[in-house]
Amino acid sequence: MILTLEDNKKWNNLLSKIDRKNKDIYYTPEYYSLYQSLGDGIALCFVYEKNEEIAMYPFLKNSVNSLGFDLDKEYFDIQGAYGYNGVISSCQNPDFINGFYERFNKYCDDENIIAEFTRFHPILANQNFSKDHLTCRFNRNTVSVGLKQSYDDITSQFNNSCKRAIKKAIKNDLVVKVYNNKYPFKEAFIEMYYETMKRLNSEDYLFFNEKYFDCLFDELNPDHFVVFSDKLPIASSICLTSDNYSHYHLGASCTQNLYLRPNNILFSEMIKTAKENEYEFLHLGGGNSEEVDDSLLRYKKNFSKNTSDF
Repeated sequence: MILTLEDNKKWNNLLSKIDRKNKDIYYTPEYYSLYQSLGDGIALCFVYEKNEEIAMYPFLKNSVNSLGFDLDKEYFDIQGAYGYNGVISSCQNPDFINGFYERFNKYCDDENIIAEFTRFHPILANQNFSKDHLTCRFNRNTVSVGLKQSYDDITSQFNNSCKRAIKKAIKNDLVVKVYNNKYPFKEAFIEMYYETMKRLNSEDYLFFNEKYFDCLFDELNPDHFVVFSDKLPIASSICLTSDNYSHYHLGASCTQNLYLRPNNILFSEMIKTAKENEYEFLHLGGGNSEEVDDSLLRYKKNFSKNTSDF
């Protein structure tokens, strides 16, 4: 079965058949709508059901003919949306997995799909579903914060420099507020985000347009964190949430206010809120490169030593 975004109600109903620990916001039609609207491809979801078990695989489909190849007919490639993807399933039985891939490979043959790229989910570890059918390569570690322990126990494990930075932020009278459903500081976030991307010399793709941000806030209902200094927003982050997980999705800060150390107290509040909302993990993601000593990865490890393989 193939679903499109027009089948969003059925798509979500089928997702409900998969345990909350084995799925995430990255597999919803709302999330894929965000990237179809960005022009990243046509959002589809392949569904395989057998003996009351189910596997679902959302992806974006694009024609490769426009890349300049001299082809006899139209061919396509597929990849997951920005973030994490791959197959999610209610069953890990090898016969079920083989049945999924037998059906999916036939679908790809019939639709002239010739290439596939997947970013497996580090916490769900869903590469295990596909490892015998795709070439899976370790890329880097990502950092997550386990939220079953108390908040005090979590913060006690922060790196000492991180603790000092938080104390400095408090001494500087920084205040963090969390917004959900209504986002009065959306425009301030977008402005800070573009400034941050320029400061970091980020790739062009990450300079998302305003339509992207409209869909992000309006459709995905994220947790929006804002750090204030004298009632002015100086740093901010967006966390995407699902039944079981919260994900640090985007972050931004004003260059001229970094000396106040807003980011450490921002991350601390993200952890506190995720804990209060009873998520199992806050996933902070990885670094900007595959290097073991990547500076962003080191920074995230200040808050947690818990890593997963991406």
